[in-house]
Amino acid sequence: MFDNNQWLIDLTNSVAFFGGIRVAIAAAIGIVLGLERQFSNKDAGTRTYALVAAGSALFTVLSIEGFEAADSSRVAAQVVTGIGFLGAGLIFRQGMSVQGLTTAAGLWSVAAIGMAAGTGLWGLAIVVAILILVVLKVSDRFSTQLRSQAKRRAHWSVRVTVSDATTIEDLKTLVETLAPSAARPLPDIGHWAIGQRKGLPTISLILNDNELNQLVPVFEAHEGVTKLRIEETG
Repeated sequence: MFDNNQWLIDLTNSVAFFGGIRVAIAAAIGIVLGLERQFSNKDAGTRTYALVAAGSALFTVLSIEGFEAADSSRVAAQVVTGIGFLGAGLIFRQGMSVQGLTTAAGLWSVAAIGMAAGTGLWGLAIVVAILILVVLKVSDRFSTQLRSQAKRRAHWSVRVTVSDATTIEDLKTLVETLAPSAARPLPDIGHWAIGQRKGLPTISLILNDNELNQLVPVFEAHEGVTKLRIEETG
């Protein structure tokens, strides 16, 4: 009976068995973190995170068990370097903002989790994974709230070019009716100013989102308006 089960005993005591479990745990953690990113519509999702975690764990297992005379710290350093190059490919600039930083940092973190699982520190890998999930969820919620508040505080610079002075009076009456605060001059910037550009009368306004949504359709529909320019001022 013992001889019949010897293969199973040898398997469970083998490096391949325990190494495989470590890699499997790393891949499972990568899948969980990748699902969160995928549900958030990010570039790197389940497959990327799982492959990075499993690959990092495998390299770590090989550095410890596969090469007796090798310095395992060198393999770990090369894993970190490789993930750095992979993460750098996810970062790009779009306008005045930089995209992909969180995704790149997530890959770097999941590689570290894979390395922890590869060394047998499963508890540490799971705790860090939970911590990362909490950070991502909480930060997403706060970011959404901050963007919403920033949008409510946003102001728009609107310059309306008109054909004659009569149109200015018409528009001023409309502004005072629809958005009274926009018709009230303020120090320095002023919500309302009348000027001239290229020989034509202009009206300059500083509007918030609600005022912008109310007044722009009115300006566009007025036959005396020849040009409308809108810029965000912050």
